[in-house]
Amino acid sequence: MEKAVLHRLTTLCAICGVVFLILLGIMSLRDETREWKPYQTAYRDQLLGKISRDRNPALYQRVAGMSPAISQLVIDEWGAVDRCTTCHMGIEDPLFAGAKQPLAAHPRPELLKYHPVEKYGCTICHGGQGTATTYAGAAHKAIRHWPEPMVAKGLMQARCGVCHKDFAAIGADRLIRGREIYKEMHCAGCHLVDGQGGAVGPELSAFADKDPGAFTYDHLEGEHSKQNWVMEHFRNPQKVSPGSPMLLPAMNEDQLQCLASFVMSLSQRNLSKKYLPKVRPDFVPPRVDILTPEADLSGTEESE
Repeated sequence: MEKAVLHRLTTLCAICGVVFLILLGIMSLRDETREWKPYQTAYRDQLLGKISRDRNPALYQRVAGMSPAISQLVIDEWGAVDRCTTCHMGIEDPLFAGAKQPLAAHPRPELLKYHPVEKYGCTICHGGQGTATTYAGAAHKAIRHWPEPMVAKGLMQARCGVCHKDFAAIGADRLIRGREIYKEMHCAGCHLVDGQGGAVGPELSAFADKDPGAFTYDHLEGEHSKQNWVMEHFRNPQKVSPGSPMLLPAMNEDQLQCLASFVMSLSQRNLSKKYLPKVRPDFVPPRVDILTPEADLSGTEESE
């Protein structure tokens, strides 16, 4: 009896060992085919072609010895973990200006001068899933039930307005236009923003800080994301939020994006001193509850 039990245990251990070796092999194979590894190899090879071995042999040897590895930034101020630079290795490298993605340098290096990647990361401005290491996982495109895709190009200034309240100082023309549309449509008659306006509708003072999971997407077409909810809500409030008393005039796409950008910039985030943007001594935040003449919102203005 004991020999039979011992034989069974030995057989079971052998089977488990074989299964373990198979799983280990699969894991090793998957690790070698990670999506980001060819990008890092391409960056190394292209960089070696851009630098001189003779002029800087130490740098050349260091680059030649680079091996694929996850690049991770932890930005405590935002509670963010970004691995974007695992693929976007040339983001701050002027030698990669004009290169193909994902190795291309940032198209506006002047912004990185004041927002270095190691201090700010990437997702605070661009959105997306910072911990991902695949194109799809990073939410470059809409992923159902992933509420934080990358910010659409037309809404990008919304992220600037979360920190910078002097829109004119940073040239945030779409935020300025969105604020004017907000005033022209008398939105403050129902919505409170920083103590200005009415209380008929929800307060918008911290709209940018609202969790995307707090929205209802049952009647929303397209991606289930906060930015899409805002755009579709402005297009047709009653469809996205049945029973909503909000009435809006018809707006073209550019006007919708400007208004959405302004609303999505409204934040009450408390920033530490090192992240607090400098403001002109004479800056006074414009009021949003002052009524202004309504513009022709149904026009066909050119996109900015």
